[in-house]
Amino acid sequence: MEFVWQSDDSAPLSAICPVCADPGPHRPIVVIPHSGPKQADWTIVQCPSCASRFSTDREGADYTPGALPGGALLEFYVEQGAGLRPMLEPLGWADVSPGRRMLEIGGGFGFTSDFVQVALGWKARGYDPSGLAALGRDYLGLDIVLDYWTDDTPLAEPYDVAYASEVVEHIPEPAGFLVSIRRAVGTAGVVVLTTPNGAALHPSTSPALLAPIASPGQHLTLFSAQGLEQALRAAGFQQVRVEERGATLHAFASDGNLPAPRPLSDALYRDYLHRRIATPGLAPALLSGLRYRLYKEMVNAGQAADALALFASLAEDVATRFGIDITDPTALRPPVPSDDVQQWLARYPGNLTGLLYYRAILANNSEGDPGAAALYTAVAALAGAHMRRVLQNVGMEDGETEVLTSAAVHLHLLALVCAGADSAPLLSAVTQGTPERGLMIPVSDRRHMRRGLRRDLRAMDHPDSLWRTARVDVQGDELDLLAAILGQRPAAVRIEAWDRISEAPDSAATMEAFRAIWTLPDADQAPTSLRHARKLTLIRLVLLGAFHDADALFDAWDQAELAADSCVETALGILAGADLR
Repeated sequence: MEFVWQSDDSAPLSAICPVCADPGPHRPIVVIPHSGPKQADWTIVQCPSCASRFSTDREGADYTPGALPGGALLEFYVEQGAGLRPMLEPLGWADVSPGRRMLEIGGGFGFTSDFVQVALGWKARGYDPSGLAALGRDYLGLDIVLDYWTDDTPLAEPYDVAYASEVVEHIPEPAGFLVSIRRAVGTAGVVVLTTPNGAALHPSTSPALLAPIASPGQHLTLFSAQGLEQALRAAGFQQVRVEERGATLHAFASDGNLPAPRPLSDALYRDYLHRRIATPGLAPALLSGLRYRLYKEMVNAGQAADALALFASLAEDVATRFGIDITDPTALRPPVPSDDVQQWLARYPGNLTGLLYYRAILANNSEGDPGAAALYTAVAALAGAHMRRVLQNVGMEDGETEVLTSAAVHLHLLALVCAGADSAPLLSAVTQGTPERGLMIPVSDRRHMRRGLRRDLRAMDHPDSLWRTARVDVQGDELDLLAAILGQRPAAVRIEAWDRISEAPDSAATMEAFRAIWTLPDADQAPTSLRHARKLTLIRLVLLGAFHDADALFDAWDQAELAADSCVETALGILAGADLR
């Protein structure tokens, strides 16, 4: 998907803003060629009054069952694509309250309705005409009406909560929708909305977020925070709160009191996942997706033993469904590229990147096995890039996979260093790469990769930072370099500079080897390497009996805390007993 960003002097367009009714003219923000209905260019303009962005095409998409992709793509949604936790975050304030009632509009598969019923004891009803909603109704046993919510939809009594996540941006005339959803909650209920933040439609936003925000042919209105509040008040709500959460807006509206903000309870979320996983007869992709989300929670909470046990179940499922062994890192192989998304998802689970990335965290942090972590992260990153590429071929993206691919590369580099291997070639390839090719890592992540690795190595007091983060000439691209490591554990590569100090025949050679390190490019960015060089030099001078040179080096030493190092302490003890006359 190509984004052609428009300059400030682009010809303005006349159109009525769907948020505030400003007739314009409106400045074009971006044109996305051949991405609208019938391959027309998709143009998005910005309203000068409310700062919302909207498409000049107001036709709206068809969300009936036949209009949605099926098969592997639906399985991908439940296994990976559905951002379950982000869906539930706006309801963090909600308590366990049996008897409360929630209306969910456009909820698709219905995960949010399922959560409030299973975890909170509420009753939920959904309205959504899509095939995804029909699937959720059958898989989860939900009360979903396969139809649109409209002004004419029967309403026996108001709901306590009306929830519409990522819905209002799809509607050609959002003002009417907001009025109709206000009807659903009466005078005391609360409306909860999420929608893309129009301000995030910007060249600096990562590609995996830009595509879902723009969604040509589907997202007709991209509200600003100001515009969404204005629209809700125009719909008649007395109390309105709009929160900017990065690329998403959360909105709360009511004629009564608004709930105080509160994050989603980790305990409630995990309890929901545990209980749903225990449900007999779940479809394999759904069970995999629920297990994977709980597995992430366990890893992030430091529950290594529980996470490893759950990974064993996930790995067994992957072996059964796809014939792939993900338990032995040395058996992992590069994913087979494909241009066809259905073919790719028939070969690999949609959450493969996350499965292996979080397994690498366990290997590195809990099992002390950086070599295994390097292998897991190599395949995680390769799988992430290949999957994003095939998703893009059908106009889709997955923001979490983009984030996890970058994180996997960072952890891979760190694990290589901890395993004694050379990370500099891959690091140089990544920092020189572009977001459109190779691993498809965003520019900002590539720019910060070296700095981030240096920061982590400094925190670990790792002596090899200067060489492992060096800029080197690269032979081969980042995909080839990652794939080349697979099949065996990373080979350790000695730092020759340390050997030159430790094997120096005399004081002059020792000091020459020390000065050679001090004058390397970016030496000032690697304090742990310089500190280790001082340590080795002091010890070597003492071993050579060059006590005067050792004493001079120690006197010039401006980091007295290194004297606490046991090897340095021994050398200083020898030096103290030496005759320096």
